[in-house]
Parts: sequence; C-alpha cells; structure tokens
Amino acid sequence: MFDPRNIIRTNKRTLSLMVNAKGELIVHAPYNYPEHKIFAFIKEKEDWILKKQRAIRSNSYINPNVVNYTAFLFLGKELTPLITKDVKEIMISDNKLLIPAKFPSEKVLGRVEKWYRKVADEVLVERVHYMAERLKLRPNEVTTNNNKTRWGVCDNHGNIAINWRAIFLPPNLLDYIVVHELCHLLEFNHTPAFWSVVGNVIPDYQMLRKHLKCLNYLILLFRKE
Repeated sequence: MFDPRNIIRTNKRTLSLMVNAKGELIVHAPYNYPEHKIFAFIKEKEDWILKKQRAIRSNSYINPNVVNYTAFLFLGKELTPLITKDVKEIMISDNKLLIPAKFPSEKVLGRVEKWYRKVADEVLVERVHYMAERLKLRPNEVTTNNNKTRWGVCDNHGNIAINWRAIFLPPNLLDYIVVHELCHLLEFNHTPAFWSVVGNVIPDYQMLRKHLKCLNYLILLFRKE
C-alpha cells in the first residue's frame, strides 16, 4: 500500500520513483502533476517496485540500526551516536560517533552527512592515489560524488569519482571499488580482459563483488526524500 505522504513535489518536470533503504516507495513529482496520474504510474511500475522491495526486505545484510540512523558506519565499523556537550565538532571515539549537543535535533542528520562528506573527500581520494601509485597508474582527476546507483565511476578521460558513501564500507570492499575503477584506465569496458586485470590485483574479487552487491542498500542512505 502506497502512502501518499511519500509524494515529494519538486521543480523537476518528470516523475520518478525510488525504493529507499527501508523498502518504502518514494515518488518525486512536479508540483502540478495530478495525483491520479501518479497512482496510475505506480500501478504501471508495480512489478519493478515489488522486485526492488523484495530484494531489500530479503537482504539479511541490511542493518536496521543503520537504515533507521540509530547507528552509523565508518569503514565497516558500527558506531553508536552520542549527543554530548564535551565536543564542538563531530568525531569518532572508540565505538561512538560523538555529536555536539549544540546541534538542533532536526539538523543532526544533515550535520552528520556533511561530516561524512568531508572525511570521505580526504580518505577516499587519498586511497585512490595510494592504490594508483602501487599499481603504477595515473588517473586524471580524482573526486567523490553522490551517484544514486554506482560506487565508483571512471570516464574516458581518466577521471575517477568514488561515491562518498563508500566511507561506510569495510577496507577490503573499499579497495575493491578503487582497484575496479583504476583498472578501467587499462581496460575501459567490462571485458574478460578487464576482469583478468582486476583478478591479478585482487584474486578474490568475485567474492568481494558479491558481498558489495549485498551492501548496495547503503547507497540509498542520506538521500533527500
């Protein structure tokens, strides 16, 4: 059953659907788009929606605490948020994510996202350069991005962008993403030759690839809904 409260009106001209990390359907629609047409579109896409929802709800890797933002991930480590007056900026201490008490409650998630993005810009970009040096490869520009479906991208100009949410992942999966994109500098398409290059660097890449697929729900976190 679709909750009409999950219709978000935007300035975009097109209608779009998204199943979030909780398995809820979110609809983005133009301001003047008739509601009956929205429901007709949902009905038309019902099979796709149900497939997405089944995939999310049957995924045993999904961490409900992370999905509900009652816990946060950093390089595979689960952190418990703690609102405290003892810090002025967000920081990690042991297994806790310390959050300044001065932040208004309705802005905490936004502040956490901003912190994640800042740290990701440093950690992820540095990791790409480190692995590139090890592999004797030279990417052009290295950045982070906010891609909706992909962990990493390498374009035909040699620019590499890693999804900032990769900061949630364990180091071995992060390195797989980085190596995957770097290998596109040698083989641009996903040919047998490409996978051979990846396998030479990460022999167990197939296992890591399967594991990463189970964690794809993390790409849906911190989306503006």
